[in-house]
Amino acid sequence: MKREWPLVIFLTAIMVLKGVVWTLAFPLWQGPDEDDHYAVIQFIGENSRLPDEADVYLPDEVALSRALADVGRLPYEPEQRQSFSHTAEGPNEAAFAALPAELRTSVEIKATGKLMHATPLYYMMAAVVYRLFDDGDLLARAHIQRLLVVILSSPLVIVAYLIGRTLFPTNAMMRLTIPTLVAFHPMISEITAVISVDGFFFVCYSLLIYLGILVFRDGFTRRYAVAIGVIFAVGVLIKPTLNGFAPLIGLLVAYDWWRDKERRREVVISAVLMAVIIALPVGWWMQRSWRLNGDLFYFNPVVEGHRILQNPFYDYRFWPHMVNYYKSVWGGIFVTWWAHFGWLDTAMPPWIYNLLRGLTVLAIGGLLVHLVRFRNRPPTTTAWQQGQSVAPLPIWGFLALTIILPVLLLQFYDLTFWWEYGVGRGLQGRYWLGTAVPMLAFFALGLLLWLPVRLRPLGHIALRTGMVLFNFAALWGYILPRYYL
Repeated sequence: MKREWPLVIFLTAIMVLKGVVWTLAFPLWQGPDEDDHYAVIQFIGENSRLPDEADVYLPDEVALSRALADVGRLPYEPEQRQSFSHTAEGPNEAAFAALPAELRTSVEIKATGKLMHATPLYYMMAAVVYRLFDDGDLLARAHIQRLLVVILSSPLVIVAYLIGRTLFPTNAMMRLTIPTLVAFHPMISEITAVISVDGFFFVCYSLLIYLGILVFRDGFTRRYAVAIGVIFAVGVLIKPTLNGFAPLIGLLVAYDWWRDKERRREVVISAVLMAVIIALPVGWWMQRSWRLNGDLFYFNPVVEGHRILQNPFYDYRFWPHMVNYYKSVWGGIFVTWWAHFGWLDTAMPPWIYNLLRGLTVLAIGGLLVHLVRFRNRPPTTTAWQQGQSVAPLPIWGFLALTIILPVLLLQFYDLTFWWEYGVGRGLQGRYWLGTAVPMLAFFALGLLLWLPVRLRPLGHIALRTGMVLFNFAALWGYILPRYYL
């Protein structure tokens, strides 16, 4: 396995270089809520403090830049295009450069920023970089922040390799196929190349999955308790949707307590230690969020006056919603999980998504057939711990739960949104990308199980090559023509 690390580092470097290309390909503010994310970074960088109760407006520089970037009318309207010149300099770049420096802190326009009171940890880290490079114009400062996202997201490749190495100690090709699929996944490429907290959030989410696998293998020790506690607290202070992982952590602790009677005292002590590590920083945020937002955990609000509802729908019933929701998972979230760019306005041709659906069904079929075929001789925990077999079934059950639980929580979240606001939340595949590593592991494994053993090396090559080409085709065949040609 030591010989694999140079390839993993090379893949990580490729993800960074590819990310730089993607950052340059996307027009300013075309990432999801990108202007709102940047506004918080700029506020902290300029004022050297967190936004307080009265700080609810975007800096005027950001508010004016939205009009200059010509993106205010673009989201969700694919028939419209941004205006670009045919020269190396964009039509409004001079106007960006001419924005007065005092607009960085003034709020005379009073454009509401919906993330000003959001969990602040990522913005605090990014504000340090902002202060180091605060001399350039808005375009320069924004692209430095995009580059920071690329760098902070790149460890996702390393975590994917660690997960693959743990799941497949005897399968070198699978250990490298999984991080390759992650590195070139088109939607991950976009989300980790625009100003957003999501890329670093994916790293935290994937690390928790990796630590969960290690707990199954080694037991819940104080070392793992500290690691899980720190990463969970960091992740929640970046994006509170990580709270959805809490039931899985509880399951890990309960399972280890149940299976090893001799270690129950150690498991309890470790669990208390983990809870204290989480409670201190998260408790600070909960009391602050209650003061600023009137709730314990801040999620993107529906800004007053931002949406004008013609026919609000407050009485959505549970069962009709469930049917429609899971149709939307297969028809919409699935699509935007793979490849749907800009702020949900640049799709690839329908046949690509249909092909991906077909491959997904085929992969699920391969997993089920394999499960039935080997139910009488499943891999054992002992053999796995000794590096002699693939991970045992409880591990795969845990990984399946990491994929299923966010979908269930999103259903509840969306339904309560209908009941409160009379409109849906606007579900996007990026909400599900934290599970990209186990999802792509299942995807690759399910497809490869259909092949004879002698042909599986070719299958690995096909999967890796296919994802690289998919990434290239998305960028050069659809994103650049959509915005520039």
